[in-house]
Amino acid sequence: MTVTAATTRNDYVATSGQTVFPYTFTALADGDIKVLKNGTALTLGGSNDYTLSGVGTYGGNVTLTSGATTDDKIAIYLDMDLARTTNYQNNGDFLALDVNGDFDALWLALQQSTTDSEASVRRPPVDAGTINMELPVASSRANKLLGFTNTGAVEAISYIGEGLLTLNVETFTGDGSTTNYTLTNSAADTKSLQISIDGLMQAVSSYGLLANTLTFSTAPPANSFIEVRKFVDRAVTNVFPLEDLSDVTISGLATSQVLSWNGSQWVNASFTVANNSITTAMLQDNSVTLAKMADDSVGAAEIIDDAVGAAAIASVPIAVGITSVVTAASITATANTHVYVSAATKTITLPASPSIGQRVLITVGNFTDTVVARNGSKIMSSATDFTMDSAYLSIQFIYTDAVQGWVMS
Repeated sequence: MTVTAATTRNDYVATSGQTVFPYTFTALADGDIKVLKNGTALTLGGSNDYTLSGVGTYGGNVTLTSGATTDDKIAIYLDMDLARTTNYQNNGDFLALDVNGDFDALWLALQQSTTDSEASVRRPPVDAGTINMELPVASSRANKLLGFTNTGAVEAISYIGEGLLTLNVETFTGDGSTTNYTLTNSAADTKSLQISIDGLMQAVSSYGLLANTLTFSTAPPANSFIEVRKFVDRAVTNVFPLEDLSDVTISGLATSQVLSWNGSQWVNASFTVANNSITTAMLQDNSVTLAKMADDSVGAAEIIDDAVGAAAIASVPIAVGITSVVTAASITATANTHVYVSAATKTITLPASPSIGQRVLITVGNFTDTVVARNGSKIMSSATDFTMDSAYLSIQFIYTDAVQGWVMS
């Protein structure tokens, strides 16, 4: 028998009820062919999962006992034992049938090995043969990522920051209709995920991620094995020197946290100002202005004793609680009032029955005949009214007691 050049694996996506799936390679025995349905090995036999035809020749059929479901993934491949079972005897028969069988097995084994090799990571023929593609020893690659040097050689590289990310794996079983699957740990985005269905890696464009919900554009087949590998952020705690941060976006920092140098490395820390940590020496001169002070933020309790001297007080008297009145007529003033007299020959009468401490401030314009009537109380211990005989004069009358009555200041 000749051995036709062929790949030793066939893959199919089944239609509803499909039972027959051809294989396009040579197998010498039934046991040399393996069949997978959605990643699960099927059993050969009439009452089991499938039967075979065409064994011993080029090509044949795998026939399922029960029809497949839509989108079931069927894989048929050669998996022969790499062993020699025929031993030629001295002076024995050297039959063409036996010799051809042995040579057929060799070529089929080579085809099987070639198919396996094509499914592996390998260096393309155009690369220089001197590029080292051998993995580092286990101790050198443990807990690291597979990477490549600037020449394309294999190397083991550390995660950015030696442990900012951890690999988390979750598995699900498809039912042919569900598209949304809830993840235990969220990932940053779809680029942080590696997803396979029945061992086949899925394109990033075939799924989306919103918070903890993974959504497939097409529901994975019934009974399919879904494996989700996620790179999940760990809490960032004192793990990386600043020079490792070049052109790197740091994730995992909480709100209001900053990178802070602790004397040996950069760490993430909450940004807070301790009570009493900012002293006068830390403030630049004139850096705190009135515009930066809240209304009523400085009360008597905030002013140090004797901090405000005479030089800091304006020369204009401060009248506390005084209400201003402008009049061109004679009136009776009320307590704690500033009366501005705007016409000549007027009389301003002081309040009757005043209380100690009450005051009246009287200011006149350009005239000299305003009369201040005492209204039953004395003025400067005198029982007579007082005439303001100077223009533009301003006198404050303060009631002291029945003896002095109203005193002037």
